[in-house]
Amino acid sequence: MGGIPTGFGAYAKLVADALELISRRENGFAHTIAYPHPKDKPLASVWQRVLWEQFILRSKCGEAPRPALLHSPCLGAPLFSPLPLVCTVHDLILLDEEIPGAFAREYFQRLIPAGWRQAKLVLTDTEYVRQKVIERLRIPAHRVVSLPLYSRYEDSPERWQPPPGPPRFLMVGTVESRKGFTTAIAALAQLPEPMKSEARLVIAGKRTPHTVELMSLAQRLGVQQSVELIEYQQELTQLYLSASALVFPSLDEGFGLPPLEAMSLGVPVLISGIEVLRETYGQIRDVPNPGMFPAGDECALAQLMQRVAEDSSFAASLAGFGDAVVGQLTQDRFADGLLAAYQSALDRA
Repeated sequence: MGGIPTGFGAYAKLVADALELISRRENGFAHTIAYPHPKDKPLASVWQRVLWEQFILRSKCGEAPRPALLHSPCLGAPLFSPLPLVCTVHDLILLDEEIPGAFAREYFQRLIPAGWRQAKLVLTDTEYVRQKVIERLRIPAHRVVSLPLYSRYEDSPERWQPPPGPPRFLMVGTVESRKGFTTAIAALAQLPEPMKSEARLVIAGKRTPHTVELMSLAQRLGVQQSVELIEYQQELTQLYLSASALVFPSLDEGFGLPPLEAMSLGVPVLISGIEVLRETYGQIRDVPNPGMFPAGDECALAQLMQRVAEDSSFAASLAGFGDAVVGQLTQDRFADGLLAAYQSALDRA
């Protein structure tokens, strides 16, 4: 578990909090979190990752009391773990990316999957990714279990209220092409005046080379003054609460945690209808999500952005739908599933 303040780090923190809950509930259950050094810094290079996963972490596992197991919450795991291994596979996106550097490609596209195949049990965040893991990595179905996430804000006393002033739309995530941020910028440009000039689109995420392309698009469409880029923050509560809506136009995901976090604070969410997101956010009790739009359709997104900014009853219906989603994805449910997964892995050891 490292100091990565993005999706992987957020998941690791969810697991750590669930382990604390299990420890309070279950007699004889104990856990230790192994941090790279320094623990508040991410592993910045492939070499650092390999050193940590294949040597330092494996050594720490050898010191653990038995019976015990190792849970790798993201990316790599020791190829020859001295403990029964549980791995979480969030998605298989890296397997298809063009990764520069032979060693980096070997690590992300061969070494990491090899570790996953050695796991007694593989966890995924969605059934969609579970099926991908079974088919592509050829891991037997009985060794792959989907365990949906929960929101770190599920018990937050703070609750969204429509913010005063011009509309302010928020997007959260690393600035990558698969996040669909270009769809949101194009939608912003289609808003009617004076909303188009007054609205703001805030992107909270780690900057990448794609950032230049994104801002070039905003300039071509005449909305560069309305797009605000800020670095990803560990604590997103105030960003969520100050938004008119969270916009999540992703084209590829493993789960999509920001919509769940926003929903748990009562924030309206506008979300693309790709298959993996439909699994979690598409409908509740046969009621379709009123804030879901076809992926890549900037016209449909623009209409929803305008409606959520102008129609308080529509915003309230989105918040109500979000409450229903959050009610099904709780920390208790996640902790129960995690404990069952660990027991299953130990039974197979």
